[in-house]
Amino acid sequence: MSTIFPTKQEEKNTYYHHSRARIDAEQTRLGISATDKAALDGLIDDSNCWDEVYPKHTSEDGNTTTVQNRVKELIVLIENQLTKIYKDIPASKLNSDDYTIFRLNPGGSSHASIVAQSTPGVLSLDSAHHLSHRMRIKNPLTPETDAMPHGNHAKVWWAVSPSRVASAEIKWGNNPRNMNTRFIEITFTEDQVGQFAAYRTCYENAKGEQGTPSEPFWVVII
Repeated sequence: MSTIFPTKQEEKNTYYHHSRARIDAEQTRLGISATDKAALDGLIDDSNCWDEVYPKHTSEDGNTTTVQNRVKELIVLIENQLTKIYKDIPASKLNSDDYTIFRLNPGGSSHASIVAQSTPGVLSLDSAHHLSHRMRIKNPLTPETDAMPHGNHAKVWWAVSPSRVASAEIKWGNNPRNMNTRFIEITFTEDQVGQFAAYRTCYENAKGEQGTPSEPFWVVII
């Protein structure tokens, strides 16, 4: 099992906070020691640590050479501490969402070994125009960013029905589309105006393995 840390510093900042939030929420289930968690918390919260230094690094006035060097030092310390925490978690306790949030590869460093995130994306209507819907997707595990889960894309199905029906009665098409960005546009025909489009999504990894599909999301066609 290996970890692929983000390379860009702004992505590292997001990753550190999402990973720590997961560790906070799932500490008992994952068997993370209080000592290891406290060490990570200190590297982020303490004076002259990440949450104090990184904002200076991104400001026009505060990004001194001293700050730059401290950011580089903290990146090494934080990622070493996260690696230690991850290595001490038994593989049997990790679920698919842990793997995607922590950016862990269960079998090695290849992109293809990244698991599909189990928790589906949240679809919403960004805009509706005559004969088209622009849909937006959000990863509920990382709501502060529009990025897809690491190593995943979203798969989206839709179906058109004269009225809303029970989930089991929806006849999903065989032509799902892949989403690699946060928006997707679906078009319709004039004879479908006034009917309802149902959408569902799931995340998929490079091997074609899929997570849990979402519940249907209905939008009227105008």
